[in-house]
Order: sequence, then structure tokens, then C-alpha cells
Amino acid sequence: MRETVFMNLEAEGAARVPVVTQLTYEPDDPFAIGVCFELQEDIAVMWRIERDLLAQGLHRAIGDGDVRVAPQVVAGRREARIELAGCGLDGAWGCAVFSAWEPALRHFLDKTYEVVPPGQEEVDVDAFLTEVLAAG
Repeated sequence: MRETVFMNLEAEGAARVPVVTQLTYEPDDPFAIGVCFELQEDIAVMWRIERDLLAQGLHRAIGDGDVRVAPQVVAGRREARIELAGCGLDGAWGCAVFSAWEPALRHFLDKTYEVVPPGQEEVDVDAFLTEVLAAG
């Protein structure tokens, strides 16, 4: 399942920058949402965000690691604030903050829960370990 949404990159001291973002969900990886930020025509950054963390972040601030999600209202518009922290290509630790229209994220999440309902997620651990060990 794939859906295109627009998110805004929150640049410190600057206007919001719209970013085309692809949300993906695969039933064989039922705990994660793929979020691909298309920063330029030939540059895209992919993150995997826990599905339930993203869903809970629509209602309350959550996350204490490299992904944090919280609800916010900007100019009367319900949004989710998504903070991603990590190491960049230059080796420096940084943080990027995106905002997404809450109804668009909720709609996508609702569709994922139709495909794999909460509590019915299953992962083939043996296949995963075989793949990891074969790659090593």
C-alpha cells in the first residue's frame, strides 16, 4: 500500500518547506510504516516508523529515541509533528522536524489497520533470521 502526502519541513527561523512524501505499508512488515521524503528530484530519504507510535502520536506526545511524534495545531489546522534524529552523511548528529496534516495520516493508518488489524501482526522470525544471516 502506498500513498503520497505533503509534509512540511520545519526549518529553524525560516518558512515551512513542502516535501513530497511517500507513505508505504507492507503486510509482511506489519509493525512499520515506510516514510520516504523526496527532498530533491534525485535525493530521497527513507525512514521506518513504528505504526503504533505514529498512531499514538496523533493524540499525545510519544517517543524518546530517534523518532518523536506529537499532535499540534497550526493556524487552526490539526497536524502531527514528526521529529527525526540521526547521523547525517557528514557524520554530524542532527534533527529534522516535519509536520503532516493529521487527517491524511489518520486516513492512511486506518487503511493499514484494515489490512492488518491491531494485535494481529505476525512476523516470520525464522525467515528474518535466515535473511540477516545470509547477508552477513
